[in-house]
Amino acid sequence: MVSIIIPTFNSASTIRAALESIVNQTYKNIEILVLDNISKDDTCNIVNEFIEKFPNIILLSEKDRGVYDAMNKGIQLSKGDFLYFMGSDDVFYANDTLDLIFTKENLSYDIIYGNVEFKKSKKIYSGESSLSKLMESQISICHQAIFYSKRTFNIIGNYNLKYFIHADYDFNIRCFKNEELKIKYINIIIAIFNEAGLSGVNSNADGFHTELTEFNLSQNYNIIGLFEENKKLKNELNNISKSKEFKIGTLLLKPLKKIKKLIFK
Repeated sequence: MVSIIIPTFNSASTIRAALESIVNQTYKNIEILVLDNISKDDTCNIVNEFIEKFPNIILLSEKDRGVYDAMNKGIQLSKGDFLYFMGSDDVFYANDTLDLIFTKENLSYDIIYGNVEFKKSKKIYSGESSLSKLMESQISICHQAIFYSKRTFNIIGNYNLKYFIHADYDFNIRCFKNEELKIKYINIIIAIFNEAGLSGVNSNADGFHTELTEFNLSQNYNIIGLFEENKKLKNELNNISKSKEFKIGTLLLKPLKKIKKLIFK
């Protein structure tokens, strides 16, 4: 079973399309968990309309501390073997998307991911990933493109609420670092992603990219350390060139160089 978790807050203008894209899936072994942050508009009324027709939808409306807090609640409430997190303003790309993902051969993987299409620009994002792509190139995987086994959260834990925009990015880095998890990329579009949302507009408001850049610098680009090491090597080479052994070796090599020229004329 697949648990689809949707955080909502005043999402009346978009939640209907999101839910329709789920209930129209040809794959039917689904539960839908809508975690609402006490919306003031018709969000909950629209969800309740769907619940009347589709009893596999659960609505929980209570105060939360943001999107990832709602997603963490969804993890605890979910009964699915795999979990998927959809934005309330996103939709699945096609009606057979879940059928393409949950084939028999894919069920042995902990993480299955693909691409998203940006709603405004129609750009396809972001291809096959790796730890290097996530950390050094700083190219993320949208959570609308990725499915996690429930086992993944038992191993990795939940989303870190310190990152109120990039907790999913941080989570994916932890996943790719863990050698116990089996990860598979499938080159298909999973969802149409609204890039005008929180993560697109405020790209570094939670300081995640700053911390990631500082970490990369400390691990790979220690400028002061490289400068000191270069200085040390120059001094060592200078001392070697002045040594008695170096001068004797240079004198011994001169006749050998002349012989080499004669042989290879």
